[in-house]
Amino acid sequence: MKPHEVGKEFHFISNSIKRNIDAKVAEYGLTSVQSRVLHFIAQKGQNDAPVYQKDIEGIFDVRRSTVTSVLQLLEKNGYINRESVLSDARLKQLKLTEKGREATTVVAKIIMEEEEHILKDVTEEEREAFFGTLKKISEAVREN
Repeated sequence: MKPHEVGKEFHFISNSIKRNIDAKVAEYGLTSVQSRVLHFIAQKGQNDAPVYQKDIEGIFDVRRSTVTSVLQLLEKNGYINRESVLSDARLKQLKLTEKGREATTVVAKIIMEEEEHILKDVTEEEREAFFGTLKKISEAVREN
């Protein structure tokens, strides 16, 4: 039996999902990264929780400069506003514009359809086992 290459498989799956989502969100002028950031802002903001750049850096595990570039483009294209926080002028709260809210509705649908397609032939039992294993792998990667 050929040895399994976990990293290679994750990389292939990740790139394939990214390409699929990129193709679908491109007609809205977004990339998969931008769409995921918008989706995150929308989800976290649903409970009126403030969303800051550092939240995105942490949840997506990316550098500040990368997040800054993404946010600047989203703001330039009218999807978000960055508003100063009265208690700390260094912080900028991220808020969706009307255009951003409309885009997140479409993005959420695209993500849901992509996930349904990916898991269409996977039973509930297999999903439970898969996500349990995935959680263990994720924890091991973080520990390293």
